[in-house]
Amino acid sequence: MGKAKGESRGLAYLKKVRPEAIAHLLKFFRESGQHLEPRTRFLISIVTKVINLSPRGLQQYVRRALEEGATPDEIIDAVLCSYPCAGLTKVVDAIDVILDMNLPGFETLEEGANPGAPPAGEPGGEWRELATREELGEDGRLEVNVEGRSLAVFHVDGEIFVIDGHCPHRSGPLIRGQVQGKTVVCPLHHWQFELQTGACQNNPGARVGTYEVRIEDDGRILARF
Repeated sequence: MGKAKGESRGLAYLKKVRPEAIAHLLKFFRESGQHLEPRTRFLISIVTKVINLSPRGLQQYVRRALEEGATPDEIIDAVLCSYPCAGLTKVVDAIDVILDMNLPGFETLEEGANPGAPPAGEPGGEWRELATREELGEDGRLEVNVEGRSLAVFHVDGEIFVIDGHCPHRSGPLIRGQVQGKTVVCPLHHWQFELQTGACQNNPGARVGTYEVRIEDDGRILARF
């Protein structure tokens, strides 16, 4: 049996070596969504493509969903609905894929724009007291909550670092992570974040917030946000 036009090499191979198994699977896929309208079925497919992070499949089903009347807002909501299974990194990577498609209705940021940055010429937030050096203790770390914001304070090699308190993947408590040099490792799934920049070393595109730090003469630790 030859390969059908547009069919992946992997699917063609499975049809050859496991014809009965793949036939049952394909029948299940066809019948499982037969009571759903096409738009809903394609939106669900978008969720699965985000979880599996399949750029080509994501592009295919985004176009098909739009052709069936889905709105850009519904596409974005479908991507966000995948978060519990996919995690933040795959969600934002999926949005990157969609933005690269240059589809009508998906507005992109102007080059160099940062929606989270303060307006030009204004200071980057206010200085807020977090703790004192003594409160860091022997292990050189402390979790603090300031105005509803969870922060992790680390004292490493004579420097004080302040970062967001939870990993963007599954909200792991970074204060409990292992510090390796100037990197903290999330205790849940071992994502590694640089204390200086917040960048994730093993999952490019993910990061945690970092904050400018000031140490007063009396030992008080302040961060600006």
